[in-house]
Amino acid sequence: MRTDFSLRDLEIFHAIATTGSTRQGAVQLQLTQSAVSHALARLEESLKIRLFTRENQRLQITAAGRYMLNESVQLMANLARIEEDIFVLQESGVASLNIGCAPGLGHRFGPMLVQQYLQAHPGIAVSLDVAASGRLIAEVEAGRLDMALVSYEVHEPNLLFTQMVSARMRVLMPSSSSLAQKPELDLSDLEGQTLIKPIQSDHLIYRDNSLRRLLRYELQSSLSCIGAIIEMSGGLSLVNAITAADLCESSRLVSRPFALEQWFNFYLVYKQELRSNRLISDVQLALGKVVQAMQQREDCAQALLLLNGIT
Repeated sequence: MRTDFSLRDLEIFHAIATTGSTRQGAVQLQLTQSAVSHALARLEESLKIRLFTRENQRLQITAAGRYMLNESVQLMANLARIEEDIFVLQESGVASLNIGCAPGLGHRFGPMLVQQYLQAHPGIAVSLDVAASGRLIAEVEAGRLDMALVSYEVHEPNLLFTQMVSARMRVLMPSSSSLAQKPELDLSDLEGQTLIKPIQSDHLIYRDNSLRRLLRYELQSSLSCIGAIIEMSGGLSLVNAITAADLCESSRLVSRPFALEQWFNFYLVYKQELRSNRLISDVQLALGKVVQAMQQREDCAQALLLLNGIT
């Protein structure tokens, strides 16, 4: 069925329905009452159904009218959002940012990146997803995320992987641990300790594969609750310096360097078609500021490397 009414007719209907009369609707929209009445008649004629009944000089909305009111509210909200997005697009070239980050960056680093980006680009909607790197890569490839910070790269012709940050391994432990008094830990310090393995651990290629074989984990935990597990068990965990710094915001946890130099790498992945898009450089700039701020911390000064000349 083809209808013959305009968005303006819907706006007028909405005003009538919410004010209760054509007179009040006309006042709200600064139109004549005649124009409002004609618009309502045109809408009802086009739909072949009554949207209001007239009882004692008053309008009573019908079931069809209630349905139309609900739909018109949603439609006008969408139109308002489109107008806002177009304005933001004119100002900055992008209306929204959908970004993901690996679990090792999800405690504070990812939110700090979003905060830094929003400070530079107010008015842009941003969503942050924290998930395993494999799922994030698939979400970027499917177009559901604009980009993501992941812990490894894969060969995928449609995607670009740019190594952004390297974070050295540190040992995370309760501040009450006797090992917290040591300036640096080595493999022998792990003997007799409860070692906790992050389930969604960042991808790590050991320089010395014998280390992987020597590590004996008694507990496993997702990164979302590993801090609490460390506190309650009194155990230790080998994590990247960013995760360690984020979790050490609580005074109940501390981290120490690990004598064997192992590094975690993080990549920004996005579609080839965004290669020259300003969005990428804007996010890289925000990322650089977050890393540089973290490098001011004593526990990150020699444990974080910012790559690709980001400033």
